[in-house]
Amino acid sequence: MPTSRERVLAALRHEETDRVPIDLGSHASSTIAVLAYMKLREYLNLDQDELPKMYNTWGQYCDVQEEVLERLGCDVVPLHRAISSFSIYNDGDWKEWTLIDGSKCLVPVEFTPEKDSDGDWQWFENGQMIAKMPGAGLHGFTLFWSPMEGEPTREKIDKLLASENNNFISRIKTSDREVKYLESESVRLRDTGNTRAVLFQHGGTILENAQGIFGWDEIFVRCITDPDLVHYFLSALTELHIETLKRTLDAAGEVIDIIQFGDDLGMQGAPLMDTDMYREIFLPYHKKMFTFVRENYPNVHVMLHCDGAVFDLIPDMIEAGMQIFNPLQSDCEGMDPARIKRIYGDKITFWGAGCDTHGTLVRGSLTQIREDIRRRIQILAPGGGFVFNQIHNVLGEIPPQNVLAMIDAAHEFGQYPIEREAPLEELETKYADYWKESWRALEAEGVR
Repeated sequence: MPTSRERVLAALRHEETDRVPIDLGSHASSTIAVLAYMKLREYLNLDQDELPKMYNTWGQYCDVQEEVLERLGCDVVPLHRAISSFSIYNDGDWKEWTLIDGSKCLVPVEFTPEKDSDGDWQWFENGQMIAKMPGAGLHGFTLFWSPMEGEPTREKIDKLLASENNNFISRIKTSDREVKYLESESVRLRDTGNTRAVLFQHGGTILENAQGIFGWDEIFVRCITDPDLVHYFLSALTELHIETLKRTLDAAGEVIDIIQFGDDLGMQGAPLMDTDMYREIFLPYHKKMFTFVRENYPNVHVMLHCDGAVFDLIPDMIEAGMQIFNPLQSDCEGMDPARIKRIYGDKITFWGAGCDTHGTLVRGSLTQIREDIRRRIQILAPGGGFVFNQIHNVLGEIPPQNVLAMIDAAHEFGQYPIEREAPLEELETKYADYWKESWRALEAEGVR
């Protein structure tokens, strides 16, 4: 029987082994909210005093602990950056934190949000409220302030990118402290006999950093009215990313199998920009980073996490050097798994699309969850090039029995050899109206 790492690497080579690899928790867009996670631990009769670390306080995501990885049969573990949220290091001391349902987890001691008069959580830096989280909500923080919005200039760009350890710069740059942390984590993973694939969540966002720093509207306006300024920013940003890539991969690259980049280029119904704007403004910088990794660290596979309706951009992503596409958000316009597997299945690996978290996982019955996963696996798994992962994160309101049903179905239907019910061209037609609201389609079919 192959190890988990061997299973994942075979999938990336488009080879079949004993079963489809499974991921839950390897990065902050493939994981589980701490609220849902604590319910899952309770459902599995695991000790609730073994508190998980909420490493991503922005999104409220925690590490999936070893006993849960083992119970679920997961094949991937994360290697985090030393800073995952705001400007808070994850390599220091931790403290208890109480969630809205009364359950507890651990957070870094520097996580000190303030409550406003409405009971919502706010995050301040240098006296400026930059992010906010509903006090009674199930999800994480939302950015409320962008440092360049309204009056971006080259001087302001230079000043911001020269700054250190704030929310907008701490994951663009690295530090001696982070390098030492990654070196120690590399030793830990090697010396403890880890047999799972290791995914390094680098981030390296181009568009999303521009959105956060300029403002969502501002960056797209500037792409049209002042593209030279945008290129000035993106060029300097990319150089910082590459410097960070070199230092972090030199520190831990010997244990890293996959590096995750992230940039959400799509909305539910269309890309955020047309192909011409992507090719002119953003693609060159993706290509520069991906090429740097592939040329200098050939054993590290390049993943791009990209939400939304981005079918028209996939050829450009592949040309840029993307080897793994995550999450294949099948409920978006044009993101038909059968069509995308048919066209691109021999070129890239699909890491995701395993279960519809918008609909079936949260609204469906256990029978519907099982059938949804059966259909997806028989489309995506044959021939390898597929790692099972739900579409984005398991959020706080999703019941634990649904999470377990999802993973159990991945094991049940992910055993190789896997045969399709029909050729991919026929499955495109058969399931053409299925993907946007799969749980409703199953209900209409009488699957209850």
